[in-house]
Amino acid sequence: MTHPLAPVFEPRSVAVVGASSDAEKRGHQVVAALQASGFPGEVFPINPKGGSLLGLPVYEAIDATPNPPDLVYVARPAAAVPDEIAACGRHGVRAAIVPAVGFRESGTSGAELEARALAAARETGVRLIGPNTSGLLNTHAGLHMVGGEPLARGSLAIVAQSGNIALDLMTTASARPIGVSIYVGPGNETDIGFHEYLDYLGQHEPTTAIAVYLEGVRDGEALFETATRVSRSTPIVALKGGRSDSGVRTARSHTGAIAGSYETFRALAREAGLIEVTRADELLPVAETVGTQPPLTGRGLCVLSDGGGHATLAADHLAAAGVELAELAEDTRTRLAALLGPAANVANPIDVAGATDREPGVFVEALRVLTDDPACGGVLLIGLFGGYSIRFSSALAEEEEAAAAGLASLCAAARIPLVVHSLYAHRDPPALRRLSDARVPVFGSLELAVRSIVALDAWGRRSATPRALSTRRPMSERSKPASTARVGSADLPTHSPAETKGPARVAEKERRTWLSERETRALLERHDVPLVPAEFAADASAAARAAPSGRRAAVKVVSRHLPHKTEAGAVALDLEGAAAIEEAFEATVASAVAYLKRHGLPHDVEGALVSPMLPAPIVELVVAARRDPQYGPVIVVGVGGVGVELFRDVVIRRAPVSKKAVHEMSADLRLAPLLFGHRGAPRVDIESLASLAVALGECLLGDDGLVEIELNPVFAYEDRVVAVDAVAVATTQG
Repeated sequence: MTHPLAPVFEPRSVAVVGASSDAEKRGHQVVAALQASGFPGEVFPINPKGGSLLGLPVYEAIDATPNPPDLVYVARPAAAVPDEIAACGRHGVRAAIVPAVGFRESGTSGAELEARALAAARETGVRLIGPNTSGLLNTHAGLHMVGGEPLARGSLAIVAQSGNIALDLMTTASARPIGVSIYVGPGNETDIGFHEYLDYLGQHEPTTAIAVYLEGVRDGEALFETATRVSRSTPIVALKGGRSDSGVRTARSHTGAIAGSYETFRALAREAGLIEVTRADELLPVAETVGTQPPLTGRGLCVLSDGGGHATLAADHLAAAGVELAELAEDTRTRLAALLGPAANVANPIDVAGATDREPGVFVEALRVLTDDPACGGVLLIGLFGGYSIRFSSALAEEEEAAAAGLASLCAAARIPLVVHSLYAHRDPPALRRLSDARVPVFGSLELAVRSIVALDAWGRRSATPRALSTRRPMSERSKPASTARVGSADLPTHSPAETKGPARVAEKERRTWLSERETRALLERHDVPLVPAEFAADASAAARAAPSGRRAAVKVVSRHLPHKTEAGAVALDLEGAAAIEEAFEATVASAVAYLKRHGLPHDVEGALVSPMLPAPIVELVVAARRDPQYGPVIVVGVGGVGVELFRDVVIRRAPVSKKAVHEMSADLRLAPLLFGHRGAPRVDIESLASLAVALGECLLGDDGLVEIELNPVFAYEDRVVAVDAVAVATTQG
């Protein structure tokens, strides 16, 4: 079945609107690049002046071409783009590349222009790449619509929102054995989004890895949906720009502040199987490694070195990243000792201790021993290899080259990855070129070599244990309205029947950001979220009557404009007896009213909730559900209470989640031992925690007016979990 983006990446014919005889203009450069790259289809230069260009007839308008081209490069100013797109559509053009700037990135007038361009495309069926794109190329189709020198065919696909970063990646990758298969700059993603490009690349047979640079995406939900599927068969390496996103500053709750835009991206990228790098100099090396080597799956890594220092550092880095070293069999260690001599360290990491200084071929024999051991799942070669002929004797050059071929051949036959670090990589000696020609990654940086091994380990875990397909409900089911509910012994404030179905929509209609705690509890109770018992009291005497028998109590003020009560002095704890509760009610309400007045907020205090004090939990947790503005609904589980901002220890997954996913999230916390019975301490009831998190996700997805809901703290015990406080956001602030 033909992919919907085939006309974009595999066009039978192309046109260049704005073709020019001026070699410095894009309208000339793209035509020249198409010819230089050997594009086999028809090329139609378009310019009202007519004439000829680089031996091709120039047509005066797009509708003058003998047949409609599949793909058009629109080398025209932004103001002319909507009309050009409309003309293309009328002529039957399938897709258009728009490199012009001056659209929504430039302000209101540009946004209006972009909307007009999109409307023209939608009305006529033209798919848009860009605007504000650096173009695209497909080396396997001879399609070069970026300009510049033609590139040899390769297997690395690049999707980048930066022309300069793309140019750097393409230039470097094209000089390496992996080469470039496809490049596209999504630009503003006005029409075709990141996820659509990933979907195409996932089925593009020559592509073995995808390198992505992105700053923001139009549809983050679709991005991760697609990445989850594509990354099972094609590794995706991603570098995120804009990690200091203002999403953190505009957060409305504790988890919003902690699970800000970049933190959410990072968590969801990991869940979707993306391999994230955080430095520009890591993107290509890591992508090249996962694109040329088999994954590290199910077995440990062997480190083979001719020096102890680098091996020690590598072992430290690998351990910190969770990459396991192979436990070599006794027979393997015996064979290595016999081969390398008594000075060698045959425990993994293996130090040949000079055994290869005059005989580089010994590395091949050592590798042969390692590949015979079922525990060896991959090899990291560290040290001087490739430079023996430089350091010791030029007579070793031939043997060293033969050793390079032998190393690559052995690992290929064993179907295990090989990554090489060499102090002589900068000299590019023949032995290292032999490795590179065999598509073995060679690095002069130990850290890059180790980072690439870590990526192979991540890729191996992904390909060995693929996640189940998404269980997300259809969009039509996500806005199902909630039903009516009660809080304690008192009804919610009276609204019309339509309004009481969705308190979040009520709050939005009343131009409130927050739901009161009573409204929040009503939502939670409908989804069977376990809450601390609470009785509403409208005045001090009612609060006194609500005193729990034989137990100390807590009093919390209820107001639609007071989400975080502690800083307003609107909470009183550990109260004993009706008199203390009555006094606390009056004090907390007065404090809350004063706080609201100071901050210019309506001081509509409704009363207070009276709850029994609970016994000390094993641990206090935070569980939240929120609609991330870029990436959609997510669930957050982490350490809560006063530790929520102190430890910033949370795990994030896309919503809805399964109970199994919540178990995994709990285990991924840095402070997970607190939940799982550290040193004989009691274990938290993780199954109840999982049920709570699942229910909270259903609560969020069941009310499309709900932006965020946070339970903090959640008291976790051996036999249950109980939400002690709840905050909900109905609308965005500002």
